[in-house]
Amino acid sequence: MQQASSSSGGLSRQVRIVGINLAVILIVLSAAAMTPRDGRALVFVSPWSEPGRVVEVIAQAGGSILNGTGAPYAAIAHSSEPFFTYRLFKSGAVLVLDGSLAFLCRSSPS
Repeated sequence: MQQASSSSGGLSRQVRIVGINLAVILIVLSAAAMTPRDGRALVFVSPWSEPGRVVEVIAQAGGSILNGTGAPYAAIAHSSEPFFTYRLFKSGAVLVLDGSLAFLCRSSPS
């Protein structure tokens, strides 16, 4: 009986290891796909921030606004300067994604 219990424990451990590895791979691939490229970034600040906070964050980071998203806490920004994403986070951005993902923030017309 000990063999059955030890082999099932080993299988359970292997399944957990494979699951953790798959999760890490998924996180890394997602992060690579969402990293801002070509200077375009989808910038988010806290939803409870005062209106206009996203504009302040982008301006402090040395960027310009390309378009709004319909949400007062997000905007599409651009900068040709290096380390734009880092400067956005330093200025107060909560999340910075690739600008091509902006379609996720647009609501469809009713």
